Amino acid sequence: MHPELSHQLALDRVAGFRRDAERYRRAREASHRRPQSVRTEIQLRISACREELERLALLSERPLRDGDWIVADVDGVPVAAVSVDDGTTVYDPFRPTSQAVSLLKLRRKQVLATAF
Repeated sequence: MHPELSHQLALDRVAGFRRDAERYRRAREASHRRPQSVRTEIQLRISACREELERLALLSERPLRDGDWIVADVDGVPVAAVSVDDGTTVYDPFRPTSQAVSLLKLRRKQVLATAF
């Protein structure tokens, strides 16, 4: 094969690789959506809504006891709760709730300390 022809074929192949790489980059950027802003505030409150506690108990496969519960809401959705009486926790295992549970346990200790 003539050297000039080999050179032109190599340049054409490199140009094809570059086009493919650019297409891949654009497709990858298009598939990555910018993260939507979420309200990261966690609201701690005494729960009066039994249905939300039952949903969390079913998700975490734990029994639900009677009494007062402190509930953590993220974006208005209850994600975890702790019983004031005995410290039992229920949570949504499909969401990152470890920090919310830790805050709930701390808040429970604070509530118990002020009660006495």
